[in-house]
Amino acid sequence: MKYPGLIDFVKFKLIKGVDTKDIYDDAIVQFAYDKGIETFRKYVSAVKKNYLKDQPSLKTKKDRSKGEEFLEILKKRKVVNGNEICDELKCNPDKIFEMIDYYRNQGYEIICEQDRIILSHVIASEGIPIHQPLEDTEIIFGVASDLHFGSKECQITHLKEFAEICRKKGVKYMFVPGDVCAGYNVYPGQQFEVYALSAEEQEESVILNLPEGFEYYVLGGNHDYSFIKRGGGHNPMLSIEAQRSDFHYIGFDDADVPILPGVDMKLLHPSGGVPYSYSYRLQKNVEQIAYSELAKISRNVKDKPSIRFLLSGHLHIQLQSLFGTILGMQCGCFEGQTSYLKRKGLYPTVGGYIVQADMRKRDGMIMNFDTKFYVFPDHIEDDWKNYNHTITKPKIDKPLFNY
Repeated sequence: MKYPGLIDFVKFKLIKGVDTKDIYDDAIVQFAYDKGIETFRKYVSAVKKNYLKDQPSLKTKKDRSKGEEFLEILKKRKVVNGNEICDELKCNPDKIFEMIDYYRNQGYEIICEQDRIILSHVIASEGIPIHQPLEDTEIIFGVASDLHFGSKECQITHLKEFAEICRKKGVKYMFVPGDVCAGYNVYPGQQFEVYALSAEEQEESVILNLPEGFEYYVLGGNHDYSFIKRGGGHNPMLSIEAQRSDFHYIGFDDADVPILPGVDMKLLHPSGGVPYSYSYRLQKNVEQIAYSELAKISRNVKDKPSIRFLLSGHLHIQLQSLFGTILGMQCGCFEGQTSYLKRKGLYPTVGGYIVQADMRKRDGMIMNFDTKFYVFPDHIEDDWKNYNHTITKPKIDKPLFNY
């Protein structure tokens, strides 16, 4: 590819509502684009057709101006009446819904409830549920938890090495049980331990550096949630999903994904720290799943238990055990030791799982499964410096100080 990264750059700019001429000017500077404006317009049209055909957009300058006014009002008031905002902006309801769709794709948690429009700082979207099993009889999948893009301890090289192993093993699906981003002000002093501070900057790093070639099923974690709570109702999962077609956001805290007929996987991102006994949290989680399954059967919600896998993030440790018919796994991470972990005396396990399962029996019980955890013990100092993290043009082109 003559201009590596140009497609993602153009997609990002189009979703943000930037004019083609401005995108062209930036492409010349950042990618040494050496073709004419008309050729570039055709290239942008192709990107729109192939990658952004279902993306909501504010097409005209007038629409974008109204959209900015709508967003500022929503940020200031938090809750607005739908009819009143239509009168205030002199827009019909359809135009307001276009704005809502557009800004939800930007990552804003905008909720429509009866005649109210709410910018939520508390509630996160549930994500799009997966109804159909991913495979019919057997499946091989990877697990990469707690990536923490934006953290200076993010081990991107090891993540890419793990992804290459997954490709060679035939992995098509990758599950992420929480914390794609490092987040904002999650613990004291975190702002000094990130290379990307804002949600938009961390999202750009994910978009550029998350390995391609897989379908990602992603759960939001407490670090991702920090942008909703402290960052003006911004959900980075929505924004990343809008810009990466291989990124499937399935909710926060916990979510179930059917991977085979009658076989479900639960992704979980619990709260709290690492217990004295490493296995305790996993045992209790599986116990609660078993209770929940029994309750659903007793209420005729389902006729038999279906959860066979539990992928648990958050603790940055590696552990697995078969509890009856449920295989529970603490899934490690791809972030090195931060100051927070040092204060706690904790050492993260950097790496990910590859799991192959064969469930050919009709009752959906586990017949054969093979799990392997690929550990990367060598810590790469300042690994983030080896990668590009910015799609947008830097605002400052020269150093502030010369020495």
